Amino acid sequence: MIRTMERPSPTPTIEELTAIAELRAALRRFHRATDAIALRQGLTARRYDLLAMLHSAPGRMRTLGALARLLELSPNATTELVDRAVSAGLVTRTGDGEDARVKQIAPTPHGTGCFYAAVEELRPERRRLLAILEEIAAHSARLSES
Repeated sequence: MIRTMERPSPTPTIEELTAIAELRAALRRFHRATDAIALRQGLTARRYDLLAMLHSAPGRMRTLGALARLLELSPNATTELVDRAVSAGLVTRTGDGEDARVKQIAPTPHGTGCFYAAVEELRPERRRLLAILEEIAAHSARLSES
């Protein structure tokens, strides 16, 4: 049996609009909390993001190009971010054994300590955001069923 998709009503319901507003507010609160907590751990928001991308990588290292794509930054902005993080003792930059032009970026023990402390402190904020996302997903499922 082939199901045809019905077009949703062009006028959103008050429930849908409320869910959108709650999501936007939750995202703003989460970003604000992330920035404040990262700062308490000696990290800027961008350095926190940089360390998150490194810690999530196999072997905890990535190339400058991969970081630029993941962080949605230009290559020059990524290089500047990494340069500042190297100066702060948060990451190291090493040459690739196979291609001298490729630089691998990895967290230092100091960078890992700052990042892990921020991750720990942000755990309640992540739980709050995930709970809101789950509520919105359940609401969206109900809307699509009706």
